[in-house]
Amino acid sequence: MEEEQINNPQHHEHNEHHEPVVHTTEHKNKNNKKWIYIGLGVLIVAAIILLVIAFSGNKIVEVEKYDVDYILSLTNGSNILTGKATVTQDSLSSTLGINSEKINSELTQMNVGEEKTITLSPVDAFGEYDSSKNISSDRINKMERKTTIDRIIDVSLSDFTDVFDEQPIVGKTYKLSSAPWDYKVLSKTEDEVKLSIETNVGKTIPNSIFSSKVVSINDTSIVLEMEGNNTVIPSENGNYEVTFDSEYVYFKLTPTIGQTITLGTITGRVIGMTNDKIFIDANPEYAGQEIILKLKLENKFKEKISYSGSGHIAGAPTMQVFIMSHCPYGTQMVKGVLPVMEKFKGKANIEIRFVGYTMHGAQEELDNNRMICIREEQNAKLIDYLECFVSNTGSEADSKKCISQVGIDNNKLESCLSSRVSGYMDVDKELNTKYGVQGSPTVVIDGEEANIYPRDAQSVANALCAAFKSNKPSECSFSFSTANPSPGFGTGSSTSSGGSCG
Repeated sequence: MEEEQINNPQHHEHNEHHEPVVHTTEHKNKNNKKWIYIGLGVLIVAAIILLVIAFSGNKIVEVEKYDVDYILSLTNGSNILTGKATVTQDSLSSTLGINSEKINSELTQMNVGEEKTITLSPVDAFGEYDSSKNISSDRINKMERKTTIDRIIDVSLSDFTDVFDEQPIVGKTYKLSSAPWDYKVLSKTEDEVKLSIETNVGKTIPNSIFSSKVVSINDTSIVLEMEGNNTVIPSENGNYEVTFDSEYVYFKLTPTIGQTITLGTITGRVIGMTNDKIFIDANPEYAGQEIILKLKLENKFKEKISYSGSGHIAGAPTMQVFIMSHCPYGTQMVKGVLPVMEKFKGKANIEIRFVGYTMHGAQEELDNNRMICIREEQNAKLIDYLECFVSNTGSEADSKKCISQVGIDNNKLESCLSSRVSGYMDVDKELNTKYGVQGSPTVVIDGEEANIYPRDAQSVANALCAAFKSNKPSECSFSFSTANPSPGFGTGSSTSSGGSCG
């Protein structure tokens, strides 16, 4: 069977370049500007793309929701999906991973307790089968071992003073703990500083998987050569066999037949492979087939939803993280959530919500309210504010420092605190009651409590991606940090995975 698939003349070449997930260690300090890592970009195989969704206005609306039981089956009686879900009128089809708008309208006509059996044509289910979506992709990719980077760097004076906390002195060499080399000031003007990277031939530049060595230096450039031994790197797409020769590093992917993988912008099932090609069927698994849906409406109710500055992505999973701002385990959870929150902008709904009571005094209540106001009225700055907040000490001075550092509109914030925050908090309290929230942190994904241990970013991403019913975004193939954040304020990691306040 595999040979028939491999030799199938209907497969179409897909030349989009894809590479394995190999990452340098992320640097969390916001003051470390991008230019510090000039040259390290050549070691990063997977690029991080931030999609920023603009949304104006803040409102609390009441939407109708439905608790449903469902069974999706083929005409031969084989069940392909069963479960329970809480959906809106427009999200049932996306929850089931199908194309039909028919079932959304059918749902609104049902009475509580009613059962329906709905026959869906391929067009109304997973779509007609499209042979053009049988594609092939390169199984082996390579990188040059040697890379040349510029030795001379021009940076703005403000960037320099932000990083080194002093005015540049011509001829002085500056060290930075997070950088792999030193920087010498060659010249300066009122607005710009010219720097030279100072390093030695033979110096090793560390990386999370492969290091590089400085092999030559001249006045204007530095040549780095990637080092390493033949190895195997596991990934969500399968194992990458890594081999070296004198000029290149080769990455050969071996997925499992039948496995769904994402290569570049293409997601599909692996249906075969040769030594140098992988054949992928990007059609939905049940494309071209008639589907039977058995649906029961268990309950119908209305729920208030706060649409903040982040907007709401219909049909995408919703992860709600309930915390107390000064609970050490709540801040631990936030540290794990923030990288995922940033990466999945526009792809999933990730919300920081608040437990309906406090345990850590007036400062916690004030900081809870500040975060709620920023969430609702200055949402574009929420992630930066939270990153600043959890990395400090939780003092009032540090909270005010973060407000200034992130650029929060303080007049707007104070106005919210005096007149509108209680309305926003009422929505959080209603959600507390609905989901039975009893402590910080509590994570709810699509209406069901989720236990995430440890609380590292990769575990958070895994839980979120498991909630996508179909067509997982490419972000689900991104490798996040597996370092479990330490409880409480500040940075660092910990072996502590559990614990809660409440």
